[in-house]
Amino acid sequence: MTTTTARDAVLDGLDRFAGIPDWLAAPMRPGRLESSLRSHVPELSSRSLELVDCRADRLRAKDDQWLVRCRVWVAPAGAAAHEQPTEVVLAGRLLPPGRPAPQDGTRGAFGAPGSTLWLPDLRLELATEEADPGLPALEDLMVPGRAARIIEDMLRAGAYPHARVASVTPHVARYKPGSRCTVVYDVEYDPPSPDLPNPVVGKTHYGEKGAFAHQAMTALWETPLSAGDRVVLAEPLGFRPGDRVLLQGPVPEDQTLKVLATDAFETLDPVLLEALRTELRRTAAALAALHTSGAVFERTVTVRDWLDETVEVLDRLSLTLPGVRDWAAPLVAELERTAREVPADPAVAAHHDFRPAQVLLGPGPVGFIDFDGACLAEPGLDLGRFRGKLRDIAVTALASGPDGYRPDLLQQRLELVDGFCDVFLEEYRAHAPVTPRRVDLWETIDLLTALLHAWTKVRLHRVHPRLAILRHHLLTTPD
Repeated sequence: MTTTTARDAVLDGLDRFAGIPDWLAAPMRPGRLESSLRSHVPELSSRSLELVDCRADRLRAKDDQWLVRCRVWVAPAGAAAHEQPTEVVLAGRLLPPGRPAPQDGTRGAFGAPGSTLWLPDLRLELATEEADPGLPALEDLMVPGRAARIIEDMLRAGAYPHARVASVTPHVARYKPGSRCTVVYDVEYDPPSPDLPNPVVGKTHYGEKGAFAHQAMTALWETPLSAGDRVVLAEPLGFRPGDRVLLQGPVPEDQTLKVLATDAFETLDPVLLEALRTELRRTAAALAALHTSGAVFERTVTVRDWLDETVEVLDRLSLTLPGVRDWAAPLVAELERTAREVPADPAVAAHHDFRPAQVLLGPGPVGFIDFDGACLAEPGLDLGRFRGKLRDIAVTALASGPDGYRPDLLQQRLELVDGFCDVFLEEYRAHAPVTPRRVDLWETIDLLTALLHAWTKVRLHRVHPRLAILRHHLLTTPD
């Protein structure tokens, strides 16, 4: 007779996450969107327009809907090779099986304002997107003259009352439609001065993240960390609540820790791997400095909050994928048990979204960026999230090789990154206290959430590696 343990139930439930159903995965599969557009857009099927390229760059769960955003590049038939294609942004929703098809269907010329499109084979209901409603300040930040006035006003209202901005040159560093945009500006001052910040970084966020970030950066800047001898932070330059514009100073950067980790794990070059170990130790020491800085933030996040957010993701998925919450129920119960049995560590000034991409490597101490989630929390939040993302980078790097996720290579990679995670935690504990089992708890929650978000964002290439990482972590972590 076979005995089923609690851990067996956890792993059996997680294995149900191995495959996203085809109705949901189809828009993200290579070639499927292109084939559907060619079949169902009259201008493409008649060849009055040529399809140059297309991609579904966002598909995610929101309440009981799956919201989608596609980018399509088209050109008039017979256009000269040097002519730039026109980009059309289509936004809408994926209708799950059983939902009625839209009555309007396809209406209006493709790409025209107000036009709609129905792709029945993919069950996509789309409309032409004319602006980014979630980021009303974005246009002003991208027009150099307007941006120059915004930057000057914010500098003069803050620590640089005599700054005069002659011109700025914007460069978009990161853009997530409807969520956030980061723009780096090369600034020309009148008169020029080496004492004025240059470049400066402008950000706009949906919701209150910009306000949280400015409060956190200001709190950190008022501690000894602003000296930059233990960790380099961006100087907070101002925040405009009306249009949610955040302005900050630069952080010197040669590359991010994520880039170094990706290169090291893709090549397995001994020199790069040793450099990664060195930078992980420096990062751990800098994180300990952040945690012991004494800065006070407005928000507090607990393990209970984190678990509740994970359950909320499960509930959201269950609205269109019944049964999903039951798959994860054994693991959630195990996490809740551990949270009760192992006392929490004292809360510290935490980054909240701490990952290798937020660590900048430059000529001096490492730099930390992106404090829009900053909060008071156990140190295990930052340590667990960082270790989880390092595992994700290491395992995903296998996909760059010719053999991909071959089982023996996958196991070797999982064991290899265990050592790097241990180096990071050991170095941190040399500088600040933390309970290892609490780190494991936070890390497991983060790994489960990462697997769930491979579903909520339909990242097909992330499902298998994230499931393998979570299984390995559970099998190698003491009960």
